[in-house]
Amino acid sequence: MDTEAEDPHDVGRDRDEMVRQLLEESREALGVTRKELAEKMGKTPRTLRNWLRHPAELNSQQVEQLSTALEMNPENRSVLYVLTGQLPPSTVTDVQRRTPVEVLYQRMIDGLSHPSVVYDHAWNVVLMNPPFRAVFGGVRQHVTAHPTRNTQRYILFHPDAPHILGGNDLAAFHEFWLMPALAVVSATLQRHPTDQRVLGVERDIRRHPRTRRAYRDAPRWIAQNGDIVINPTPRPFWDPRIGKLIRTHVITEAHGGFQGATLQRATFVNDEPGPGEMPVSGDGGRESPP
Repeated sequence: MDTEAEDPHDVGRDRDEMVRQLLEESREALGVTRKELAEKMGKTPRTLRNWLRHPAELNSQQVEQLSTALEMNPENRSVLYVLTGQLPPSTVTDVQRRTPVEVLYQRMIDGLSHPSVVYDHAWNVVLMNPPFRAVFGGVRQHVTAHPTRNTQRYILFHPDAPHILGGNDLAAFHEFWLMPALAVVSATLQRHPTDQRVLGVERDIRRHPRTRRAYRDAPRWIAQNGDIVINPTPRPFWDPRIGKLIRTHVITEAHGGFQGATLQRATFVNDEPGPGEMPVSGDGGRESPP
């Protein structure tokens, strides 16, 4: 059977666009202009424009300078290296870079049979256990909204989020996942009103028509439900490990950590156990969105 070869020029243009999107969203999340980014890198705006004309062709030194200046998290930095076909410079392993509290958290969540993830106040994923990766690791790649990189951005912006979070029932996704996520963003903005990463999420909410419309309805939803959901009603959840729609409780905890670093943990406790999970007994307790 004849197959049509993929045009290499089209592939290059697609990669250029993906790199531009990643760089632009990272810059906006950091809250700097292109001119300020160039100054931060010790480059002229013209030099930066030349770099970004064909961003998929950046060399490893340029990629490292950009990822450092944009203060990219490890996941987005890795995506940038993959998209540009470069190898990152040799560094210490993730385990060696972890703080003492992160090491303890990893040991704790590795002992859980339920999917569990640790993230910072801007929802950037810091740690995850194997069950969480088994559930969410196969989600289609997205430059900024993959669930293994940022939990809130996944709920808010990934086009495939309603599949796992609601089994493709858009009404259920809206009520049980999207609106609670928007409520959490609103509450977090009250606690961190000048944080550029949190402000970047809100800017993207207002930029996307679907989330912008829902965000306008958030005050009514918060007045009715609270800014962090405490209703123990389980949420619809498609578990790819067993291939069926089940119900889950999302149990969250916050920990001050060391040196003022606040980490939060979300654990998915399913009413119907997945592979290796213990069945749930009693009520689900308090829950709030990751």
